[in-house]
Amino acid sequence: MPQPALKLKQASAVLKIEPKELQNLVQFGVVKPKRVDGTYLFDRETLLTAKVAFRLKESLGTRANVLVKLIDVFRASEKGLRIKNPEYVVFTCRFSAEEEPIKLGVPFRSLGEQIEQGLSRADLYRDMPRGRKRAGWKQKFLDTLSEAAKDMGEISQEEIQRTIRSYRDERRMPEITVAAEA
Repeated sequence: MPQPALKLKQASAVLKIEPKELQNLVQFGVVKPKRVDGTYLFDRETLLTAKVAFRLKESLGTRANVLVKLIDVFRASEKGLRIKNPEYVVFTCRFSAEEEPIKLGVPFRSLGEQIEQGLSRADLYRDMPRGRKRAGWKQKFLDTLSEAAKDMGEISQEEIQRTIRSYRDERRMPEITVAAEA
């Protein structure tokens, strides 16, 4: 399968991250996509790095310079991780010599699976320029919605509302676990 070359808005849709968040990760040097003719292009490895960086930023709330160091270490070990495909990648961080190190596990395999699922729908997120819409954009939009409706099949209004409610409830409550380690 050929490597995808996604623009920033497409990549943010695949990663389920706001475009501004992804743009900030790129501008601060945390994520380093290829640049061709002034446009950033994201491949699978860059998407995975961006997803891990966003998870770390979301979890730790760290400054950009600390996040850059964490991702640089991750990027250096990424080739070996791809071969082994571990379930979790554990970052061990010591912010000062006097403190005990902290460990943060990132679900590496599930993030990779999420990206693969997002890549299968990447063509739905076309990168459109700002400003006026193209001629016939409404009809094209309605055609795309009709195709999506055919794929969904017969779904009742109650099922749609139940799915939306469960998704929103799931997003509200963070999942926090604590485990002892020898």
